[in-house]
Amino acid sequence: MTLARFTVLAAGSALGFTSCRELVQPAPVPAPPPAKPAAAPVRTARPVAVGQITRMTVADFFVRHQSDQVLTYDARPGFHYQLGHIPGAINLPKNSFTTLKPQREAEIKTALAAGKSIVVYCTDLPCPDAQTVASRLATAGYSSSVLTGGWEAWKESGLTTE
Repeated sequence: MTLARFTVLAAGSALGFTSCRELVQPAPVPAPPPAKPAAAPVRTARPVAVGQITRMTVADFFVRHQSDQVLTYDARPGFHYQLGHIPGAINLPKNSFTTLKPQREAEIKTALAAGKSIVVYCTDLPCPDAQTVASRLATAGYSSSVLTGGWEAWKESGLTTE
């Protein structure tokens, strides 16, 4: 075998093997179809508090109360309200807020138009009911103050009760 012939055979064999490999190799596996994008989680709109909530001390509240510059809501349950409350306070319990708020809407608007502040109180400092009512008022668009120390602070100050 001559060198030229050997070179041609070697080249042909190399090409043949390459060709065979290409024919023997499995066809490429098609890519899986693209996954559908996950649906975005449905988010329910949370009410946005548009009113502000502040705190008011008994001393500041007393001055405003004496000069008729407050609309006062007692957030305690009706039973506690009946046992005693700050003079002029209106019972607006946390658990009845949704039912009673529409009935209170006119007095709230009238008080605010007259420049009065809304003050909400509960039993004492750890009681969350006043904060809950104030938050619900804020969600409805009304700013209010929570009386620091609530009913107990008022009584401990020796102020009159109804």
